[in-house]
Amino acid sequence: MIILTVACLPVMPLTWYFIKEEKHEGMVFSTYLKELWILIQTRPMYQVIAYKFFSGIFESFTITSSSAMQDYWAGVTPLNEKTLAIIGNGIFALTLYCKGKYGLHWNWRWMHATMIVAVTVLDSLVTLLTTWDVIRNQWFWLGVPVVENLPSGLAFVIGTYVVVELAEDGNEGVRTITKNVDSAFDVANADIASDTTHVRWEVTYILIIRYAINLAGLLFLPLLPKQKAETNELKRNGGSSRILGLMTIAYFAFALVYSTMVNIMSIFPSTSCLRIAGGTGC
Repeated sequence: MIILTVACLPVMPLTWYFIKEEKHEGMVFSTYLKELWILIQTRPMYQVIAYKFFSGIFESFTITSSSAMQDYWAGVTPLNEKTLAIIGNGIFALTLYCKGKYGLHWNWRWMHATMIVAVTVLDSLVTLLTTWDVIRNQWFWLGVPVVENLPSGLAFVIGTYVVVELAEDGNEGVRTITKNVDSAFDVANADIASDTTHVRWEVTYILIIRYAINLAGLLFLPLLPKQKAETNELKRNGGSSRILGLMTIAYFAFALVYSTMVNIMSIFPSTSCLRIAGGTGC
């Protein structure tokens, strides 16, 4: 803990001297909500929100057995995991810088599609070879995902650019579904530790489901503007809709209530066994 504390100390002076913020007059909360409601009703905003929300659900879908596979099959040690995570974050940060400096004119749709496919291919290569004991090496398990930070960083920047272009002044700022799906398969920690052919097939099935869902997120790509110019054009001439604004708030509220309910249910023994909470059934 002392070593970690010492390592974090330089962050304080760096934050103090290098982060510069201009003073901004505070906004009345009620006024902010009114402006936010007006913004949500505009076509470019509810269109991009729909893209980010629905594509995010598909592209963020994962598996619950990843940590068990890492421990039992790949034999990853905590130190090596954290070391590679630091390197991965460095690649991610470098990607953000390069994209902002050299890639502002790139087509957002094509770039995002390319990055999602690249991440899916790289990740499936690692997980399937590890599942079937072709290559079970911690550096292989950790090394390839580090490279994934390059396409992941590009995809992150693209989504952020669109939101910044649409936001007005003052507005810049799945695991639930995964558990529901994986609860139907034998991929618990004890199953992974047994490493039987049956378990390997079960893991393969959920991996196929995962990658198919990830790629299905590309179906929402037409909702994403191609570039900055198209975003601004949509902002100027896209119009607005009170009904679609209400629908946007409605599906966000449903997602919040549903995910909160399922996570609370997974805490208590009497409900954690339910499939909706990620259990195997009561």
